[in-house]
Amino acid sequence: MHTTVLIVAAGSGSRLQAGVPKALAALGDGRTMLEHCLESVAAAQSTGALQLNAVAVVVPARPESAAALEQVCRTVGDRTGLMVCCVPGGAERADSVRAGLAAVRALAGAATPGDRHAVLVHDAARPFVPPTVFHAVVTALREGAAAVVPAVAVVDTIKTVATTATDAAPGTEQVTGTLGRAGLRAVQTPQGFDLAALEAAHRRAEREGPADAAALTDDAMAMEAAGHSVAVVPGDPLGFKITTRLDLMLADALLDPSTAPSRTQEPHP
Repeated sequence: MHTTVLIVAAGSGSRLQAGVPKALAALGDGRTMLEHCLESVAAAQSTGALQLNAVAVVVPARPESAAALEQVCRTVGDRTGLMVCCVPGGAERADSVRAGLAAVRALAGAATPGDRHAVLVHDAARPFVPPTVFHAVVTALREGAAAVVPAVAVVDTIKTVATTATDAAPGTEQVTGTLGRAGLRAVQTPQGFDLAALEAAHRRAEREGPADAAALTDDAMAMEAAGHSVAVVPGDPLGFKITTRLDLMLADALLDPSTAPSRTQEPHP
């Protein structure tokens, strides 16, 4: 199976407030988020969890941001032996993924009988995914799945809400229901797909109109809409996404446990 990892690193990182594109944000050891993400891919390759042909990284369209990320890719590629190419992204995540898929197709080449092309779409903002997750996703693809997502159980109670429009309390949210937690999962990346099937699913989603691009928060959604079943494999807490300053603090604590707050009380039973 021909396998390419597609890393989406074109986000602005506005919620992180780091002053640079998210993938360029430095973690506690001074290395960028993208560098850690690429090294997690290299670790999966070196341990045998992933048999990889190439890595494509979608970078911001702005030349100065793209140049900085391309340098990160070259540095990690030289150090780890990963073959990494970069491609400019688009306005929305879905646009960036489509640009990346075109690059993946060029790397994979034309399909040949008996040779399946797989793509693992991965967020640069998940820099600590362990090799076991990559292995689980690839194994499910090898066993015939067209789409695979790693996921973890939801620990919070999830409620649906609606905004009221009364004169007494305009704009107040009210609970409309509570979802059963047993059937909920928080989905992570890398998400694995048959390349041809994902390309077709994105073409279908693009035909639905411009608003659809913003609505696609992950690529499994495009496959679901196209009628494909999506397999679920175990994710890992280390696959968390860095979105806010609090996430960044957690990442820094993982890199340097001495920076984590000390416990002053015994945990509740």
